[in-house]
Amino acid sequence: MLIGFVLLVSACGNDACDALPVTETIYPTLAMCQQMEARVHKVRPNVVLLCGEVHRDHPD
Repeated sequence: MLIGFVLLVSACGNDACDALPVTETIYPTLAMCQQMEARVHKVRPNVVLLCGEVHRDHPD
């Protein structure tokens, strides 16, 4: 089940590698995550940021 989005930073730039969370905050919508991404880019324009989905396993 999708519970929200987290802001991630890519340690490798645009190369394929694992991205790391910027904070522990989970944004309820993609738009809110992208809004935070834009705010961070104003301060750190050279970092590669992306919003990733956060899922919670449904107990069976």
